[in-house]
Amino acid sequence: MPGPTQADKNWDAFISHASEDKDGFVRPLAHALRDWGCRIWFDEFSLRLGDSLSQSIDQGLALSRFGVVVLSRAFMSKPWTQHELAGLVTRQIGGESRILPIWHGVSREEVSAFSPTLADRLAVRTDDADPIDIALQILTIVRPDLYEGRSRKDLVGAADPEALAQLQEELDRTREQLADFQCPYCSSLLVRSIDAPVDEEERDWDIRREFECGYREFAGQAERLCSSDPRFPKFEDYELLFQSLDIPAAPDVVLWHCSARPKTDGARMVPLYDTTGGTKEAAALEMKAEFERAAERRG
Repeated sequence: MPGPTQADKNWDAFISHASEDKDGFVRPLAHALRDWGCRIWFDEFSLRLGDSLSQSIDQGLALSRFGVVVLSRAFMSKPWTQHELAGLVTRQIGGESRILPIWHGVSREEVSAFSPTLADRLAVRTDDADPIDIALQILTIVRPDLYEGRSRKDLVGAADPEALAQLQEELDRTREQLADFQCPYCSSLLVRSIDAPVDEEERDWDIRREFECGYREFAGQAERLCSSDPRFPKFEDYELLFQSLDIPAAPDVVLWHCSARPKTDGARMVPLYDTTGGTKEAAALEMKAEFERAAERRG
């Protein structure tokens, strides 16, 4: 028997979450979305005394157009939430629903270790948005018809102010906990953390951390700068060196190789790739573009 079509769906979204995230984050988020007119499958809204928990959740998964997955450390540690996620993934593969991940107090490194598929999916992140923006991002995808033509002021007024205040408190608390997983200059998230030897004899070890913006540190000291760091160099902090390259297969053609030699401490922590061009000027322009790419890198 075929599954329900989109027209048969009773719910706009199913919220999959760990119980530890219910009070501070999930409940006020669900209330805000419901206040705006979304049909949300949330256990406190949808379960009644005597309901079979597993059957009700399976039905909610089957009859929801979207699955909002609140990825937190608590979520990743529980088998029940992983059962719900597996159900959502199965329905997404079958074209029955879509997964909308919310990264709640977790880094890309943690999400990648838990689910590489979810790590590659566009997500709402609670580290750099206020409560109303998080709820609005979900609303615009789940029910764009309820968002269009309404001002932010009207939407804020329609939501329970107590629920929004709860969300703000939870986000403030989570951001404090997440600070160790963010770039200290632009707040982009940690992508890699590894133990590495400090000395050649490998007697002492420390942690090397890399962030989405390109910032890298080892033993608490910067190795590569974030472009939001005041120490980030200017293009003039590099000396451009040129060398002509003969092409044996085309003796009449000359290419120019350009390398950038750092002149300051900041430039030494932002190495640039070598470039080539048909003329010195072209090779220099390519090097300028390489610098601009490094300066624009963000998480």
